[in-house]
Amino acid sequence: MVNQLLVITTWILNRLPRAWALALGRLLGVLVYLTLPYRKDVARENLTRAFPQLSIRQRRALLKRTYRHFGMVLMDFIRIPALSANSLDSIVDFDESHVREAREQGSGAVVMSGHLGNWEQGILSIGRRGYPLTTVVVRQRGPGGSFLETVRNATGSRTISKKTPTHTMLRLLKEGNFLGMAGDQDARKKGVWVTFFGRPSSRARGPAVFALRTGAPMLFCWCRLQKDRRYQLDSVPINTENLPRKRDQAIQSLTQRYTDALEEAIRRHPEQYFWFHRMWKTEPPRS
Repeated sequence: MVNQLLVITTWILNRLPRAWALALGRLLGVLVYLTLPYRKDVARENLTRAFPQLSIRQRRALLKRTYRHFGMVLMDFIRIPALSANSLDSIVDFDESHVREAREQGSGAVVMSGHLGNWEQGILSIGRRGYPLTTVVVRQRGPGGSFLETVRNATGSRTISKKTPTHTMLRLLKEGNFLGMAGDQDARKKGVWVTFFGRPSSRARGPAVFALRTGAPMLFCWCRLQKDRRYQLDSVPINTENLPRKRDQAIQSLTQRYTDALEEAIRRHPEQYFWFHRMWKTEPPRS
């Protein structure tokens, strides 16, 4: 039933001009903000922690803009399977210089991102430009997960499960592939501790480990929605040099570096960040 509803909704949206679909998305975002409490308390708490200097009224306005933003992003995402390659490329401005340099090194690249802007559009755009990107994803269950896979498969996006063995991911990098990962999920007690918005936060060790073991460059990429409703896909190289000699310290330092890049991007456009996951879920160990 849910799958059928998604198919019908997609069919309708694909027949609307993009400007109309985005306007509908903004309206949908406001309606969800006003009527659905799911995860709203989590978002409020995260915004309070990230921006304690803002008033309650300012944080409320920021959260409302966040709902509107993701309403528009949802509309663009749903429409992806029906769009031509030229149509997809025409709404994304992509500065490829750093990504091109990484490919020319021939050692693959660890491509870090976060739940910021339109991350799915960014992933698709990198792959569509001919870069050998494989994205590490968490397989979602249910109709929503099935629809997500349908959209990704329709564009030829290559994905592997987060549960894929480490040696397989290392092999992909050594063969010259790009490995895309989100770097903003709580990694529980097994993670490495970094500072995120002035607070300790647990992050996965994997991205730093992959870069250090293979010598692959690391990039931070994100795809932001601009005022003209086009997307700008930016990439920033993460410095992998001058790290501590001890392995654990090097992993922590490199993880902190790409976390800093993510935080800087969020601070520029906080309304485009997905504040609804528990980024400070795990408490740091007591000293």
